[in-house]
Amino acid sequence: MSEWNYTKCAKPFTSVEEAKQYLQEKDFAGWILQREVGFSAVCPTYPEGFYPDATVVEEVNNSKNEMGTLPQGSASCCA
Repeated sequence: MSEWNYTKCAKPFTSVEEAKQYLQEKDFAGWILQREVGFSAVCPTYPEGFYPDATVVEEVNNSKNEMGTLPQGSASCCA
């Protein structure tokens, strides 16, 4: 199970780089979303469409390969 705290399943950032660095430093798996204002890092279980203004810009895996354990089709990223 992910190390994300369920009360903090989303965190705002001003850039993709900041969001990615945060995920990697914490060894969290998740998506980086581009929002109308800024970016958000969200955990793998965050419901798609929760932020209507969001577009997935990057998927970040962790050392536990938690993004790789999601059901096929639920992750949106390219290798």
